[in-house]
Amino acid sequence: MLKKQNIIEAITEMNIDLLNVVLDNDKAYMEVSKDLFIKTLSNKFEILKKQGITKFEQVSKGSCNKCYKGCNGYTFLTKNNDYLDLLFKEENNEIIDLFRCSAFKNKETLIKKKCIYFRFKKDESKNYNPSPHISFLQKQVKIAVKEFEKFENKITDIEEFISWFKDNKKLYNSVKNFDWDYNFVWPFLSIYVTIKNFNELVNNHNSSKQALSEFDNSNEKSIIDWLIKYENSRIGVSGGYEKTENWQKTNLILFKNGETFFETGGEVKLYKNILIDVKNYKETVEFTDLYNKYFWEYENKYMPTKEMIEVYGDFEMELSEYLSARNLYPEILKKYNIKPKEKITTANTV
Repeated sequence: MLKKQNIIEAITEMNIDLLNVVLDNDKAYMEVSKDLFIKTLSNKFEILKKQGITKFEQVSKGSCNKCYKGCNGYTFLTKNNDYLDLLFKEENNEIIDLFRCSAFKNKETLIKKKCIYFRFKKDESKNYNPSPHISFLQKQVKIAVKEFEKFENKITDIEEFISWFKDNKKLYNSVKNFDWDYNFVWPFLSIYVTIKNFNELVNNHNSSKQALSEFDNSNEKSIIDWLIKYENSRIGVSGGYEKTENWQKTNLILFKNGETFFETGGEVKLYKNILIDVKNYKETVEFTDLYNKYFWEYENKYMPTKEMIEVYGDFEMELSEYLSARNLYPEILKKYNIKPKEKITTANTV
């Protein structure tokens, strides 16, 4: 019982050093090693400490109401009602496991707002034993990443660069839905979803050249016309690269994974030294820069006011909606079949 109280005390005080001492080295917690469990919990505590929360203010008993029904544990509650629901699995008065609970029922009424959430992937388990299919995919991912790393520390023509993207499409389709369950896919996914931008840079080249040739900045109306025409064209490139200094002379851009990455998964290597030559496709980058420059200028100029939001409700981040609500340039909106922004009606708000 003393050990149990020490664990509760360590968590309450967010004392990782004490927790490291009282937890057993040879046991798995949430099916992962003690070191990984403590490291993950420590990261969560550090986030809270940066918010000025250095300990849990309240500890409340309870039990699981679903998967481990009847297993006892505690809610650790911060001063701003962030909470950690943790089950204590015991055998012969000994703590043999700790694990987070998502269906915890407290013995008292608590105000619980934001869950301190964490989970582990299957390949982080101490007893990880992949099926032959998963093992095969894991090897293929490793090979693909190794092939990609051949682009490091040199300049590569963009068409050669995206050949990796095309060659690995089948592998991507095989593992893209494993991101929630496996860490091994993340280094591959972080590369693939970023190179997709380079593939679009090539595919959108002719459309970008055409759009650049049509650009007329002689007056606001002509600029607005151009912006609305290409508002939803998706011919720009959303990210995944960084322009080098004097890139228009050197034609070089820098691969930058992580920028378009959408979830924290396993550990991902960020590449900083892969240079791509885009000399035959630079117009797509130029179009993206030009469009973004003028879009943000007029987006800021015509963004909806508080009064407009009260009349029209939420707005998409689209210049056409802003103009419609302001009854500006109706002939341009009509030209591109943009429907007028509808006001909120009584029926909509009931």
